[in-house]
Amino acid sequence: MEYANDRFFATFDVDRDETIGCALASLGNGQWNIPSLIDALGRILDHGHTVEDIEVDHVFEHIGRRVMRLNARKTVRPGNGSRRILLAIEDVTVESDTATQLERERLLSTGIVDTLREPLLVLDERLAVISASRAFYSSFHVRERETLGRRLDDLGNGQWAIPELLDLLTNVVPKNTSVEDFEVRHDFPEIGERTILLNARKVYRVGNHTHMLLLAMQDITERKQLEAERAQALDTANRLLEELNHRVMNSLAMIAGIISMEARKLSDEAAQAAFARMRARLDAVGRLYRTLSRTGAVDHVDSEEYLSALAEDLVVSSGKVDPPRLKIEIDKTPLSTRTAVPLGLVVNELITNSLKYAFEGEGSGHLGVTLRVSGNESHLTISDDGIGIDPEARVDSGLGQKLTEAFTSQLEGKMITRSDHTGTTHELFFPLEAVQNA
Repeated sequence: MEYANDRFFATFDVDRDETIGCALASLGNGQWNIPSLIDALGRILDHGHTVEDIEVDHVFEHIGRRVMRLNARKTVRPGNGSRRILLAIEDVTVESDTATQLERERLLSTGIVDTLREPLLVLDERLAVISASRAFYSSFHVRERETLGRRLDDLGNGQWAIPELLDLLTNVVPKNTSVEDFEVRHDFPEIGERTILLNARKVYRVGNHTHMLLLAMQDITERKQLEAERAQALDTANRLLEELNHRVMNSLAMIAGIISMEARKLSDEAAQAAFARMRARLDAVGRLYRTLSRTGAVDHVDSEEYLSALAEDLVVSSGKVDPPRLKIEIDKTPLSTRTAVPLGLVVNELITNSLKYAFEGEGSGHLGVTLRVSGNESHLTISDDGIGIDPEARVDSGLGQKLTEAFTSQLEGKMITRSDHTGTTHELFFPLEAVQNA
């Protein structure tokens, strides 16, 4: 070696006296005795070749591992014709390691993209395709050479040139937002009309400030078709049920009218009372269907609206000049029709009994109807401040008592009754599941 600059000595931590005059292969501990380098330099002297950007990965004695980029060419001194080699050395360890790491990550990401079952595009800041999954090519029947490097809006026949989508994707990078469930409906070449759900997210690489977009796609064509068919079927079913509600309501009203006509022809008071009770029970069921018809529902009724109207109708139709004051406290909750019918009939029987037997003469009193929903249990309370139930009366022999017991059983509930001279309280406990899932 004839000459080396100061940067060489500093970079490789070697002494000038131990370097100048030594053969390259003998420097240090022979760390430059690299066959590929020595062979390349020999070809320069013998054949006038040049060495361009040769990278040497080597562990040096004092400075450790380095990746050096070498450029060399032959020079001839004028006059004596002596030949020399000018060797420029650049430390590219960081650059080389970064490139190697990036390549490993590229291979890994490419492998991940290719294993995805759903179509996926990797886009750069210009919305040009960097990579695409195999599922994208197979799903849309396109080839790689027609996809890579092209902008999203240039793909195929312009099927992705959707202004709203392009605007959303353009805003992903500067605003650090994402695109969630953007729906695209298009007639694609080869595969026909499809509905595609798109999700996009920015990927940012620290260090080189690289911005990429991941654009994931899901073909929801069949799902949308099934949803449309299900919605149509549900609409048809709802209309049929609504029509059925109207017919049931009208039929109940007609039957109740016939019962009233027949009752007026009877002279026996007991028979007239029995017909009146029958009419009241029909009206309780009819109230349910009138509520369904008014609200447009077909399978459930609002507890507050239904039971409040039922209680108020019973008090008004009792015929009392000074009826008891009604206090209603009902939690608002949906009641299925299978629950609402027996529950309404229980309310009808208990309120009718209070109106008929609890209050002597025409003196006013108080009548309460409460429904509380707590946890897994519903709690119905009907109370009055009347004279109480006569303990000598055989209330268990009446039809009303038997109906109340039957409807309580149908609700999978439990009835508790307390009565004394201060009044009567009926408490019905039934599971909430009977309300929600009946």
